[in-house]
Amino acid sequence: MPPGDGGGVTGPAARGRHTPVALVQGLLEIEPLLVARDDNLLTVMRRSAAHPETRLVGVVDEAGVLIGVLPALRIVESVIARVVPESLLADIGDLADVAEFGHFLDARTAAEAMLEPATIRPESTIAEAFAKMHSRHISGLYVVDPGGHPTGYLDLLELALHYVDELETQAPPTDG
Repeated sequence: MPPGDGGGVTGPAARGRHTPVALVQGLLEIEPLLVARDDNLLTVMRRSAAHPETRLVGVVDEAGVLIGVLPALRIVESVIARVVPESLLADIGDLADVAEFGHFLDARTAAEAMLEPATIRPESTIAEAFAKMHSRHISGLYVVDPGGHPTGYLDLLELALHYVDELETQAPPTDG
């Protein structure tokens, strides 16, 4: 087994893992959705709803550097916690959940609700991108330049489409 192959998949699908992010990120033509750190979460919610294809909102500072991300679910939960807090109370099972719930109630701006930045470089491989998304339980990454400025958005579905294309190229022809 070649180093780093992980076993199992060989041929075109294995080579597909080494495809640079830059070659895949435009498959779905999903644009980055960027907000300022001080933007009100209700405004962020409306902007996110107007662009549902971007499921991970980027938070940038005054210089345009990505400083955090807001998954759509986190935005929704932050808004719902203010209106119908009992809908989230049912899931509270331990002290960590109580702290998270309190965070949702207090968050008013993008910076107060954001998670750490989720980024990838254009020359990184889609295998690296998938590993980052999987480990962070998010459905997208921001493609950034060396200074941390977003230059694009990579969605999990783009990775899946690329792998589907690779698998179909190695599938045996069907009689039809």
